[in-house]
Amino acid sequence: MAFSFFMSAANHNYNAVLHLYSPPAMIVNDIVPTLPPNAVTETNRVTLTRLKHDLVLVEEQLLSAADAYRMYVCNGHDPPFWGYVVESAQVDGPRDILVLMRGNTGLTRGTTLQWMSMSKVFTRKHAYLREKVIDVEGPAEDVMIAMLQLLRDVFEYAVEGNWSYEKRMEFDHAFPFDELITNFLLGFRDGF
Repeated sequence: MAFSFFMSAANHNYNAVLHLYSPPAMIVNDIVPTLPPNAVTETNRVTLTRLKHDLVLVEEQLLSAADAYRMYVCNGHDPPFWGYVVESAQVDGPRDILVLMRGNTGLTRGTTLQWMSMSKVFTRKHAYLREKVIDVEGPAEDVMIAMLQLLRDVFEYAVEGNWSYEKRMEFDHAFPFDELITNFLLGFRDGF
């Protein structure tokens, strides 16, 4: 299980787990979503800067990690689901902001990555007000903060290693959100 590598890394050196997820172990052709036409994704450095900035805002209690990164997707076509925002992109043509949502959807509840327009995703508060749904499975604020701190550390590595779009997508698909939540709830907080 990859989580034990995360938990044992007291110095935040996540190279062991990242090498575990590097090709060929992570490569599955159908996990990398096609980037929409005219879309420009964040670079590794921009993602790292965003994560650092958001963590400062969370620390100053100006932003909720759970509200900013755990969202409800309701696009009107597919069954709605709760997921995590893992990337963003801008589309030049019809000026739109896209977010890459990672969720467990479909009959098999397998992990999927989907690019969605920001107009189709809702914070917890807006999901309740608009759709009358409550996120009963999502992590608490302290768990989301710990995950964002871990993602920040991983993106420091991604900047150093100059990860490609495909490599980031593979990592986003493989990141053990559910295992981290379970272990955090069981009391393994020190390794975060």
